[in-house]
Amino acid sequence: MITDTRPITDDEVKTLGPFLERHKTRLWGEEYETTPTLVHTVFGDGRSVVTLDPLSSRPDYYVILADSSIKHFEDFLDYLRENEELVFQAIEEEYGNVDDQQYDADGHAIETPDGDLPLNTGSGYTAGFFKNQPFLLGVSED
Repeated sequence: MITDTRPITDDEVKTLGPFLERHKTRLWGEEYETTPTLVHTVFGDGRSVVTLDPLSSRPDYYVILADSSIKHFEDFLDYLRENEELVFQAIEEEYGNVDDQQYDADGHAIETPDGDLPLNTGSGYTAGFFKNQPFLLGVSED
């Protein structure tokens, strides 16, 4: 699997706009509003749009540009198993880790702005695609 990384471009961020909008979702029968968090590190050629969903922070999740060789759910899970440290480090460098969270004088966690999600994989994580389908940037579905 490809392990090259690079910063995301402004054009890629613009293209991902629809994937980053605040929206309603359901989890365990409850309705929530969530704002996806964009990871600004691109893995491989960055043409496959995937999600990383830490169980402790669901329904919030990360949007990641991964290599176009990732075409199935299992491909991304395999990539994560082999490159977990690389992916987690990119997220932590950008958004921090929940273990490093800041607290106010009363001991309450200081909320982060929408779209800023400190990494919390203490309960594990899952991954996926939007609407359970691979989405490749710059590829038409003829």
